[in-house]
Amino acid sequence: MAIRKERGIVIHSRDIGDSDRVISLAGESQVRMNFLSKGIRKSKRRAIITTELGSLVELDYYDQAEKDWKSIKEVHLVNRYDELKSDYLGTLFVLYLTELTSMIYPEGESHPFLFQLLSGSLDTSNEKGFQKQILPFFKLRALSHMGHFPTEFYCHTCGEEVLSKRAAYFSVDDREFLCSDCHPIPKDHLPVLKLFHTMLSKKFSNVVGMFPRETEYRDGDLILNQFLRSLFGKELKSYFEFYKTIGYL
Repeated sequence: MAIRKERGIVIHSRDIGDSDRVISLAGESQVRMNFLSKGIRKSKRRAIITTELGSLVELDYYDQAEKDWKSIKEVHLVNRYDELKSDYLGTLFVLYLTELTSMIYPEGESHPFLFQLLSGSLDTSNEKGFQKQILPFFKLRALSHMGHFPTEFYCHTCGEEVLSKRAAYFSVDDREFLCSDCHPIPKDHLPVLKLFHTMLSKKFSNVVGMFPRETEYRDGDLILNQFLRSLFGKELKSYFEFYKTIGYL
């Protein structure tokens, strides 16, 4: 039986029986996979922290094509993101981010940008602390990578780019952009759409420098949360406590 290696971030964890735990990794191999850590909950030799949500781990596993999960041979903790998890808000953010990632990215499929996006978000937050601006940045990148969110900002009616218009609107239900020349719009989303356009092409640090006001990020996050609800038909379990804590509820 072949032994392979993987390096990734734990985005889901569940107990099985009295001592086992199955984890799901957003890994460097670009495929989200499940791994069985047999006896980890009672082991004195292996650290259970390697199955904690938001932990970056390296593991050797047995490649068993016929099973829903791979059996772990050895696992080592690379980064727990201790600074980020040292306070309540940071811990809530990790729980929210991993649950969000687990919902957006299906198991067993190839996701080329997942590990890069998730690890970059955790690295930045661990170094500089949680920033509310990272919420719409992560969601927009993830949704666009999966093909859910449009990346070309053209009016559905006239076909012209909405970024050059006086006002524009994004319809969450129809998943399309509308300009004020063609439609009476209920709210002007143009400042947020300009932010979104920049987020798709610039690094997070550059985006924050170019758009210093929190208002656009909060409005953008609201739109993306509505979009997520329309797409998946449910709310994340970690949503209410996290958003209450950051003052968005």
